[in-house]
Amino acid sequence: MTSFQTYLRAHRPLCVAYESVRWLKHKLFGWAELRTPVWYGFGCRPQNARKESLPIDAQWYRICRPLYMHEHVYYNLDNALAVNPNIKGFAFIFFMGIGDYLYATPVLEALKKKYPTIPFYGYVGKQFDRNNSPLVGKLLSENPHFEKVFYFDGMRHPLVWKNYDYSVALKDVPENFLVIPVYYEYGTHIRHRVSSLFDTFDLPIPENIPAPQMYFPATVSVEVADYLNQARNGACNKKGIVFLQLDSRGSNYVYPFIKELALGLIKEGYFVMSVTKGGPIDDKNYLEIDIKKLSINQTWQLLATLKKEFALYVIAVNSVFWAASAGLDLPNLGLQHWIDKKVHNLWYPNIQVVTDYIYPLLPRGKQIQAPLESYTRHNKKIIDYKPTWILRWFKETFGDKR
Repeated sequence: MTSFQTYLRAHRPLCVAYESVRWLKHKLFGWAELRTPVWYGFGCRPQNARKESLPIDAQWYRICRPLYMHEHVYYNLDNALAVNPNIKGFAFIFFMGIGDYLYATPVLEALKKKYPTIPFYGYVGKQFDRNNSPLVGKLLSENPHFEKVFYFDGMRHPLVWKNYDYSVALKDVPENFLVIPVYYEYGTHIRHRVSSLFDTFDLPIPENIPAPQMYFPATVSVEVADYLNQARNGACNKKGIVFLQLDSRGSNYVYPFIKELALGLIKEGYFVMSVTKGGPIDDKNYLEIDIKKLSINQTWQLLATLKKEFALYVIAVNSVFWAASAGLDLPNLGLQHWIDKKVHNLWYPNIQVVTDYIYPLLPRGKQIQAPLESYTRHNKKIIDYKPTWILRWFKETFGDKR
């Protein structure tokens, strides 16, 4: 990335002005743009092709320019393989959070089934920022469809998230590997994040949106075994286990009444586990997961194991455990803590959504409308649901399922 681009990214107002002018120029003079190779297209799906009119050089293997605002890239990997027999592998570039990665797993699985002999390499940004979590790299390393995983120093774009700077990653991409940023669309016009990914990669879109795919070691680690023993002892003779995830990196939110909610659930006869701090850690019926001791995948493996032995439920704000609960097939009381008219992009049928705004693109029977008295204002955008109301909704929705 040039020093000029670095300067622009560091000064958001200038960046917004620059990208706006660039987008306007594209709208007015888009016909004069450079042609793209046959294996991807800006804003449109590449037609099937068996010949390439552009030179197949180093630039052919990567996206030729940054995207404009609201622009999307569509891939046709069959075209790439048809016109270029020298392709040695696919280099997938990830600049996303853990939840984003989970939505991508059914597509990655489908691609590996379609191209079983082609090596898949993963490239992940090594820094935490609004777009990216380096923990995605750990998940990719446990994904059997990927042969190698690399990390790179990247930089988010303040306006167009798809223009994440991954240029440093290119030095680790072997010769003749296609460089494929993992893009998706997110909007009111999109059916679901997963369907958008299938569409992006020119794969048949399943009628029923597939849940995230999770991959665990054959045996549990010592750390997971220790938490298993604690949970088993605590959950013995209880109605079940309620798992809490009440913080969101994307919305910079932490639910302020975790202790009160956990104690209410304990009083109702449940054992409570949480990855969000703030609960009653001195209570023997409560177990807080130390994320420094367990990786996110180990936490999922812990829950997958406990599910075989106990009734297990999730209460989670809209964050990674919406997708994770679907992958684990766990009933989830999902707390939608701010109005997001694109939330149907992230929803799965296992989630009963608590909301102060009824979403027309979500099934009405899967929404619990929260009355004014059931929440307080966290800030202008976000609300806090009162613990007594969450407990009430939980009991009405799931009750005692033993």
